[in-house]
Parts: sequence; C-alpha cells; structure tokens
Amino acid sequence: MKDVLAKLFGFLKYILLIVSFGLIFFGIMTTYSRLEKPLTDAVSIFLPFVLVLLSFIVTMIMNSNLYNSKLLFNFVSCLVFVVTIIIGLRSIFDKNMLLFYKYQINFNPTFFADNLSAIEFMLYMIFTANVLLIICDLLTKSNKAKMSVEK
Repeated sequence: MKDVLAKLFGFLKYILLIVSFGLIFFGIMTTYSRLEKPLTDAVSIFLPFVLVLLSFIVTMIMNSNLYNSKLLFNFVSCLVFVVTIIIGLRSIFDKNMLLFYKYQINFNPTFFADNLSAIEFMLYMIFTANVLLIICDLLTKSNKAKMSVEK
C-alpha cells in the first residue's frame, strides 16, 4: 500500500509542478504587463521551478528506488504544488477586492505578491530535500557496491 501511494504521489507531483508553474507564469505575465515591466525581471521567480524540475529529471534518469519509495517526500511535494495552485487560483478568481470594482482588474496582484516569496521558499526546500535524497541514494549504491566487492 505504501509503495502504491508513493508511486501515485510521485507521478502526481510532475503534473502538479506543470500546473503550478503555469499559474505562477500567468500571474507574473498579468502583473508585469500591467506594470509594463520586462519579463526578464522575473528570472529569479522562475529559478526555483527550474531547479526543482532539473532535480526531478536527474532522479528520473538515476531510476532511484530509494527516491521512488519516499512517500513523505512525494506527499510533501504534492502538497506544496497544491498550495501553489490554490494561491494562483485565488489570485485569478478573487472578485471580492477593491481593485476589481475600481479599476476592473481581474487579478489580485497584492495577494499574489504577498505569497510569492513563500512559494519560492517552499520550492527551494523541495530542491534541497531532493538533492539530499540523491546524495543518500548515491551513498547507499556505493556502499552496496563495496559490500558486494568485499564478499
């Protein structure tokens, strides 16, 4: 049961990563187009998404059994992406704000900006945990190789 849930959350985290990136990208595009800022100013916002994606790709290439069996890591990754999706959706669909009625802005940039740093922090933490899992996997593989050579 534990392995099935870990694989389910492991698959679901890739889909949630794409959806959360899309919502954050939409929010950045909406905010920056309204402020007439270039999109190159948002590179630091997209950096944690790229790091998390690259670390997920590395673990897929490694075909890590330790990584795929980590139910807690996969669950927390899915939870972080769901929180990011909820923040993005609330920023888009929040109609009970003064800006909506006064300026006809169909996006809540203040809520989005207030939570953007928390999203970046959570993504950096997922990246760090993923790197630690990769290191643990490499260490266990090298220990198993040493054990088999000694026998």
